[in-house]
Amino acid sequence: MSADKIPNSPPPIRKQLSGILYSQYIHELLKKRNARNYVEIGVRAGLCLAGAECPTIGIDPQFMFDRNPVGNKSALHLFQMTSDSFFARHNPRNILGESVDVAFLDGLHQFEYLLRDFINIEKHCDRNSLILLDDCLPLNIEMTERIHRPAVRLDQEIAGWWTGDVWKVVSILREFRPELRIVPVDVRPTGSIGISNLDPGSLVLENRYFEIIDRYHDLLLTEDLFESYWAANKPVSAADILSNFEMSRFFKV
Repeated sequence: MSADKIPNSPPPIRKQLSGILYSQYIHELLKKRNARNYVEIGVRAGLCLAGAECPTIGIDPQFMFDRNPVGNKSALHLFQMTSDSFFARHNPRNILGESVDVAFLDGLHQFEYLLRDFINIEKHCDRNSLILLDDCLPLNIEMTERIHRPAVRLDQEIAGWWTGDVWKVVSILREFRPELRIVPVDVRPTGSIGISNLDPGSLVLENRYFEIIDRYHDLLLTEDLFESYWAANKPVSAADILSNFEMSRFFKV
């Protein structure tokens, strides 16, 4: 079966996430962490980026700002290009003057792109940096299609929602990088995955990239796999993390 095709079946099981909006979570997390800097891939209208108050890098092939992106930042560096082009041409450490503290990855919703973004940004982090992955807790199977086709969805109420197959990156990281600290968080609409205990010197994912892509490309979520994925990635409360951040699993290793 093609990886671009959702099985023809009754309306899929739908999960629920009831936490705060992901943008609010990111803004509050940056404040609680007293973030030194912030990097965002996939900026679009600037919903998340605009609320960051620390020096920031924003990367997007086509900015569509509907608000002032600068806000209270002392510095904002915008790069209107793909993330692959950015990392080929630029070094975030040189731009920021230090390692990346917090990064939010919300680019193209196909797993190979998110995996490359993770590989590339981790090189510029340190052990206690934090990488956030968006859209990795899909609420149903349909929204994990590799190409967004809302007209053919059975669950039309949320047919406009599309996570793509970036959920695979969480499974890949759990398999190939078991030392990483991976924390799924209950935020709307499709969760947040926090990753810490990073290793900027690791070459595991880069060296095995094509093997990983070949293995995971055609993998589809069945109902059983969907349930087991959610069981393995049961989200913790965003409110709990934010209310006692210094004791949370994100703070120090």
